[in-house]
Order: sequence, then C-alpha cells, then structure tokens
Amino acid sequence: MKHLIVLIFLFPLSMYGIGFDPHDREKIEVLSHFDIPANYLNDPYLHDVYAQKKRECALNGFVESSENADIFIPMLSSLIAQSDLPSEFLFVVLVESQLRVETTSSRGAAGLWQFMESTGKLQGLRVNKFVDERRDHIKSTRAAIAYLSTLKKEFGKWYLALIAYNCGDGRLRRAIAKAGSSDIHILTDPKRGFLPNESRNYIRKIVALSLLSTDELFLSQIQYDSLLTTNQENPIATVYLPEGENIDRIAAVLEMPKNNLVRLNTHLKKGVTPPNVQSYPVYIPKEKLDQFRQKFRTKELKGYFLLHRVKSGETLEQLSKRYNVPKTSIMMENMIGEKEEKNLNRRVRIPINKPFLKNTRLHTVKSGETLVSVAQLYNVTLEQIKIKNPFLTNTLKEGEEIKIDD
Repeated sequence: MKHLIVLIFLFPLSMYGIGFDPHDREKIEVLSHFDIPANYLNDPYLHDVYAQKKRECALNGFVESSENADIFIPMLSSLIAQSDLPSEFLFVVLVESQLRVETTSSRGAAGLWQFMESTGKLQGLRVNKFVDERRDHIKSTRAAIAYLSTLKKEFGKWYLALIAYNCGDGRLRRAIAKAGSSDIHILTDPKRGFLPNESRNYIRKIVALSLLSTDELFLSQIQYDSLLTTNQENPIATVYLPEGENIDRIAAVLEMPKNNLVRLNTHLKKGVTPPNVQSYPVYIPKEKLDQFRQKFRTKELKGYFLLHRVKSGETLEQLSKRYNVPKTSIMMENMIGEKEEKNLNRRVRIPINKPFLKNTRLHTVKSGETLVSVAQLYNVTLEQIKIKNPFLTNTLKEGEEIKIDD
C-alpha cells in the first residue's frame, strides 16, 4: 500500500472514468483507516473531488518538485509509520502544502503542515526572529502527528480529527452540536452547511487522493515495477550545532550546494543557529553524516581529540570542567542532543586544544611553506601528515599548527 502512495507523487497520471464499486475491498479498507463507513463511496461530492484530482494529476503530476518528493515523502512516511496515524495521512501534507517547503498561506499558515503561529506554539514549535519551527520539517511533522493523535482521542474518529485540524476543534464541536450528529454524511453535506466549504472539501481531497492510490487500472499505465519499494527510510540526519553556527560553513564542510542545505533547514530565518541555545538541531542528508563527523569541528577547536572512558554517574558538565572544553563542543563531537546526555556511551571523544596534547610534535607553518616542504623537513610522507591532520586543507596558512607525530 505504502509504495503505491509514494509512486503516484512522482509521475503524471492519465485519466479514466470514475464511479466507485461499492464492494471494492481496497477502497473500503482505505475508508476504514479514516473511520469512514463504506457507504461514503456513494457520496456524489466525493466523486466530483476524485475526478478533479485525476484531472490535476494528469495535467501537472502530484508535486511541483520531484526533488522535494524524493526527500520529504520518505521522511514523512518514516515518521508516520512510527506513529499511530494511518499511512494515508501522508496525503494530508500534499493537500496542505504540495510539499512546497517555503509556502505561506494567505492567513499566515506556514510549513509542510501549514501550522498557524498560535497553533504551532501550542504544539511546542518556537517562532521568533531567529527560527520558525513550523518550517522545521522534522519537528513540525512530529508536532502534527501529536496534534492529530490528540484530536483523535478527543473526537474518537480519524476523519473528525482531520476536520478539526482544518477548521479548529471548537468549530467542529459547534458543528456537531448543531447537527446533533458526528456522522460524516451529515457534517459534509453542503446543503446543510454545518461545516465551512473549505473543511468539507479538505476531508474529501485527502480521501480522494488515498482512494486514487488503490486504483490499479489507473496506475497500470505507469512503468513503476522497477521502482517499487516497501521500506521508507528517512534520508535526513539530525546533527546538533552550537549557537551562531552558519549554514554556509556547514555546506562547505559537506561540499554541497548551500541551497540544498537551506531546503532542509528553512526554519533558520537568518541561516544561523539561534543564540543562547547550547545545541540546536540542523538537518543534513544522511549520506553526508559520516563526512560531517569526520570534517566538522567547532570554530575554536583544531580537530585533536582523546577518548575518555566514562565512569558511572559522570556528566558532560564534569568532563567539560576536567578538560577545559566547552560542554557544547563535547556534544557536537559525539552527536549528543540535550535530551540524550543521560545515556552516554562508554567512550566519549573529547575535542581538545594544544595544552592537552602529550608528547606531540607540532610544526607552526611559516610564510610560503607547503605540505610538501613540511613533509620533507621532517622526513615523513604527505599521507602520514594527512592521517594525523584530517582537517588540514591543501592551502597552508601562516601560524597554522600541523601535528607531526604523537
């Protein structure tokens, strides 16, 4: 089921006639995932929305950017799969934002899940002059999952949770009270007008796209056999950076276009991590994680480290004082978030400065020197120097220190 959901985002689809078989088990199962009765297949307005979505898909495909689909569909699928939400809730994002990462509605809703600022803050998303976490793809997805789960507990059915997500829980409660029923046929009947037109169309759009993903005849026109995949692994990795760290610098470390990194971090308004935060999450491609760990160092450190065997009860604060190294630098070196400090590995890498290097020969670069001339001076190979100085660039700077041997 999931692989079909993913595939229809990636290709324009041709059109077929509509009209649902009332005994179609797959479509009935999709409705059941939303707690919608099978006879909703007879809803004529659902047929209209379904036909409209087919036309749009045939003309334009399901998303504007296949690059965004490649990144965000696996991310969303992975996080949704870890929750109690049905897999079809992937389509909520498509209806909300079309996977446009920087989209803002006329009412001010922002991000993939289109949170209003007030609602986002209630869900724990920070919005200030440095960050807008409604645009944090990971945090906003987790917030949306938690919010929808809460609405499900309040109203008892997934389709009611989705309607409340769109129009607000207060508006839905008033509609149910006025209708004297929470039945989807009654609530979404345009002639009775218990819900705003936007909310009636909203739930039908999500259901229509979900039903479309089960249409074998519709999908048979696409050569998708070689693209089938059942595992949706999140392609985005989280790293924790200190305050004031610049996206430009991270992009340079990862040797990737800045725009590609910005697309993963649209929540950073100024392109830097916010001040007064010990460690802040920044997102990079998972395939770049090893490179990040090997090459990234905080600005004030030179790339030397030692391994510390952690004793029972030892804290990062204690290690910071012992080695005279900022706590945040130890967190960066070991990819430790603020909430993960209690579960330290048995061995922790301590990034250290010159005073802690024992029996180490260092060469201070003079004007005009090159890696070759330094290697010849100490009768060592270039490879030996590079192994001991993994963060050294080919262009040496006067005053730079090079580790020769331990």
